[in-house]
Amino acid sequence: MARCDYQYLVVGSGAAGRAAALMAAGMGFKTAIVESDRWGGTTLNYRDVPYGAALNFGQLYAEAVAGSRFGMSSTTLRYNYPTVLNWQAAAVRRAGGGNRKAFENAGVDCYHGFAQFISSHEIAVGNQQISSEKFLIATGTNIAINGISGIDTVNCWSPDTALRMAKLPKNMGVVGGGSTGCELAEYFSALGVNVTLIEAQDRLLPREDPEVSEVIEKHLKDRFGVKILLNSRAIALEQDATSQQIIFIRGGQEKSIRTQAIVLATTPEPTTDIGLENAGVKFSYRGIDVNSNLRTSNGHIWAAGDVIGGESSTEKATYEGKLATLNALRGAGNVVNYTGFVRMTNTLPRVAKVGLNEVECAQIKQRYKSAIVPLDAISASNTNDFRAGFVKLLINSRTQILGATVVSPEADLVIQEIVLAIRSGLRVEELAGTPHVATGWAEAVRMAARELAQ
Repeated sequence: MARCDYQYLVVGSGAAGRAAALMAAGMGFKTAIVESDRWGGTTLNYRDVPYGAALNFGQLYAEAVAGSRFGMSSTTLRYNYPTVLNWQAAAVRRAGGGNRKAFENAGVDCYHGFAQFISSHEIAVGNQQISSEKFLIATGTNIAINGISGIDTVNCWSPDTALRMAKLPKNMGVVGGGSTGCELAEYFSALGVNVTLIEAQDRLLPREDPEVSEVIEKHLKDRFGVKILLNSRAIALEQDATSQQIIFIRGGQEKSIRTQAIVLATTPEPTTDIGLENAGVKFSYRGIDVNSNLRTSNGHIWAAGDVIGGESSTEKATYEGKLATLNALRGAGNVVNYTGFVRMTNTLPRVAKVGLNEVECAQIKQRYKSAIVPLDAISASNTNDFRAGFVKLLINSRTQILGATVVSPEADLVIQEIVLAIRSGLRVEELAGTPHVATGWAEAVRMAARELAQ
């Protein structure tokens, strides 16, 4: 093989690609990275950072409006929407979104454009052909059509673009009742938009346990007035001069709603349209096929992040990008270990899940014992006047913790001790015996553990 331009070439600058490229350059390898959109990828520019800024504002505003239950009241409370957009942009900028220099300063050569494999060791980016000894594919996902016609003819929004609406509509239809759909429904309804949330299955957040769905559905309906249409499968979008229309099947009948804006929050698809056939890399609709070392069917190409399917999170993608890079460049032979990674829905209450839940235990026929403690059983619920939520723990016959679901404010923090307990192989009685702050949300963890330890 002729001498290549690079030792390591990364396609995609999101969480997995960013971690991989910076690590490779830091280890002294001649490294390049290709990005077709904004530097830093989806995580920094479109999802984690702007969503965090937007949801924090929406929840703060909603709490301020509802503050009358503490004896506060205001008839003049308002927000300035352009300022909200500016705050999101500032958060992205501070986090490094769109920052090519972060890569260049680390010694990574940057190419902007769409990458296409033209052979197993070469890609084309525009008119340039670039070769590398080894590759990491970290192209993430894109919006899924999912059998919905008319998408190409209707000006609808994706989860990556919805937060950038220059002007808020009076009403909106959100297609998809998973984590992203619920987050968007809460955010826009908090700002005064009349939201209709359409979900094909019989409950919101169908991957979570039914108790979670009940809490979040009640939260969105009662607190924000979101109209929720379950068992409703969107099949087409239409648009005329005055409005847009979502056509769906419900109860065997075709129905529709008219709205000023449509957001498609359907399950995304891995981005695999990069000439993988030319590189001998196997893939399917689920994503790129990799082994436990994140190596593809081509021995010098690895893949990481959402493009390989599975759970989607920034921390998981970052972990995979680093592990794949060590395996590719150092021959480390590391095997992926997903124990302890958390799945989040950042509504208020937040939903955090680690390990197995009851839905997953049933799927694999795992025997378990569970305990659930509602938030209104702890002091924090009363002092914060917040009762919607619970902590649920699952253990096996050896009292080892199989998993947990936390539905509460600060659920992302509350669940961390359970993550540590699972990764450390602690038994539930050890968790039950750990002192907890009596006035904190995590007191529900101790109470659930104590119930199981008896």
